Amino acid sequence: MEIYDNADSSYKTAGAETYHLPVLYTEDERSSYAAWGIKKEKLLLPFAVLTIIIDAFVLCATVVYLLAVRRQTPAFSVWISCWGGLVGDVSYGVALVLTVLILKPLDWLLDKIMHRPEEPKMLQVTPKETGVSYFLLRGTTVLAQGMLTWDAWEAALTVETNEILLEGQRLRIGSNTIASIYPPEKQKPWMDHPAEQITGTISLAHIRKNMQGYRASLEEQKREAEWRRQNP
Repeated sequence: MEIYDNADSSYKTAGAETYHLPVLYTEDERSSYAAWGIKKEKLLLPFAVLTIIIDAFVLCATVVYLLAVRRQTPAFSVWISCWGGLVGDVSYGVALVLTVLILKPLDWLLDKIMHRPEEPKMLQVTPKETGVSYFLLRGTTVLAQGMLTWDAWEAALTVETNEILLEGQRLRIGSNTIASIYPPEKQKPWMDHPAEQITGTISLAHIRKNMQGYRASLEEQKREAEWRRQNP
């Protein structure tokens, strides 16, 4: 396999936009990721509950301390009005630090021990003069790359299902979210899911329209250049 070099911009076209399109897991990939995420949740849940208890204890202890000192020293009420908010912020910060110290290292360790599933594929497409250049990547590893003529690009798209056919693979474009990975009863906000950074549209219908506009612009530039050549 070839390693993608971010410094290599030879596939980019000046003035053309590169689309970074997340590819949905196949059913086997989704099922494997869901099973892994559910198992990881079961292992992390007791520690999460313990962390919540510690956080609650820190916050409650701070409140009790402030009330006790205020009862013994009436003048302390002025101090509370001035600095009580700061003490509350500090106690909250301590609770947050405890959460990071307990859950984050454990989360990282479980990813290593349980062999976190592979990240989803990412498809990059860029319009060029002769067609559409594509790179299919998983992380920084290039799985496939090539060039589609404009006609082949149009034929590869199935905009109704947001799919594209590349090298015999039918890739469905979409974000791999908690809702798309887990069964309904396990779709909880804290469930593990891929950290996909998506900007712009992932609609193939919209992208095709943009590509058609880009192609029309190229044709217009060619006609203008031909006219200038013939009319110096």
